[in-house]
Amino acid sequence: MTAHPADPGLTPATCVATLRQHADRFASLHLRELIHDDPQRSQRLSLELGSVYADFSRQRLDSSVLEALHAWAQVCGFDTARQRLFAGEIVNPTEGRAALHTALRGVGGSADVTQAVREQRALMAELANNLRAGRLTGFSGEPIQALVCIGIGGSDLGPRLVCDALAPATGVDVRFVANVDPEDLDRALVGLNPARTAFAIISKTFTTRETLANAQAARQWLTAGGCPATDWPAHMIGVTAVPQAALTWGIRADRLLQFWDWVGGRYSLWSTVGLGVAVACGPAVFDALLAGAADMDRHFRDTPLNANLPARMGLVSVWNRAFLNLPSQALIPYAERLRLLPAWLQQLAMESNGKSAALDGHRALLPTSPIIWGTSGTNAQHSFFQQLHQGPDCVPVDFVLVRSPRPGLSGVSDDRHRILLANGIAQAAALALGKPAAPGDLHRDFPGNRPSTTLVLQQLDAHTLGALLACHEHATYTAATVLGINPFDQFGVELGKVLASNVERALAGQGTAALDTVTAALITQLR
Repeated sequence: MTAHPADPGLTPATCVATLRQHADRFASLHLRELIHDDPQRSQRLSLELGSVYADFSRQRLDSSVLEALHAWAQVCGFDTARQRLFAGEIVNPTEGRAALHTALRGVGGSADVTQAVREQRALMAELANNLRAGRLTGFSGEPIQALVCIGIGGSDLGPRLVCDALAPATGVDVRFVANVDPEDLDRALVGLNPARTAFAIISKTFTTRETLANAQAARQWLTAGGCPATDWPAHMIGVTAVPQAALTWGIRADRLLQFWDWVGGRYSLWSTVGLGVAVACGPAVFDALLAGAADMDRHFRDTPLNANLPARMGLVSVWNRAFLNLPSQALIPYAERLRLLPAWLQQLAMESNGKSAALDGHRALLPTSPIIWGTSGTNAQHSFFQQLHQGPDCVPVDFVLVRSPRPGLSGVSDDRHRILLANGIAQAAALALGKPAAPGDLHRDFPGNRPSTTLVLQQLDAHTLGALLACHEHATYTAATVLGINPFDQFGVELGKVLASNVERALAGQGTAALDTVTAALITQLR
């Protein structure tokens, strides 16, 4: 094990042992006491970057825990790991790739990478502006008025989240389809005119089974709507890292946008995969999203650990999961425009760090990713908050509050937004402090001591949202660094895909010999 240069006796193993001692110490400490005994706790345990403020004072930790986490990160090579990320070195060793999503935001990467990114972004902006101005026409000569983005996973979740958060009510109608369930595409097409509808087919390899099946169904819908067999390519836009595959499928060269194999799916929002954002919100908004993310990139790259906001988030998540043995983490945005944030973070964190194999080829020594889940507040308070407050399991919560409502809301007064903020703040306080009941009255006993982080966004605009998403990306990378795992591969999704091909053939009546007896019996039942 590598020792810390400032302390030859400090190794990852000794740091882990120290953190376990701290965890034992916190087994008998209550947040109620920590908060009561330290009036400056919030100021000391909060960090801020631009319009993103994070208060960690309701986490079950103190400055000694943070110092131990920082020492652990250092001996695990945190500084080197983030340098390698921004330098474009291979940080995905199992697939032999760099992970240069920050270069999509203008931070890191070679001159060649920067130039390629600029060229593709310019093509995307031109295409988006033409769609927004009605300069692209369909088979009838009428302007395209709707864009249906067909993708799945990272090709869908990020753009869908940003459009849901930022898109205005007017302009090009941008919709999203991910599920291969025919109902998803069918619902997305309700009210659309085939002559005025375009489709963006988004797939890194342009072989994704679900995406291409939906793309084929979209093509059939166009034909059924009167589109001549020779004209449907005018309604299709391809977004891929394998342009030849898209051209072979039938995408026209002037309707093709590219990205690269060093762009992981769950980090691809920032590439041409964000076409739907540029169309729905405008290229200027997309640029602001990138600028906000770039600010967070530079902060993460250049700021020491003790003041580094994404690094703090990642280390606190590992502290809760690996040392306090809290396997689940809830994310509750008190902003309806961020209702898809939990689903986006699920993929980012759980697909990145939901691993059991360490980089050295052995089994990871500590639990890795928590199970991420949640929904928007205040809706969440009327579903699962009962269990958060009084259930047997302690679940850390990340609350996200937006200080100011969006300007121009119809009939808006400060009352509803004030109610929203009051509920978010109160729930975090109640989880931390609890409320002991009278002796014998367990029904009204609130144990408290349930940790949370409160993130406050000054406003929900493109720049702030970009910073927030990039913050979570770097928090995930920090967690992977100290856990010694590769956050950029996802072999866990492959086995099910392989088996699905055999099952699909069996459902089509082509035999079940390759399947186990239980699966074969279920297929017989379904048929």
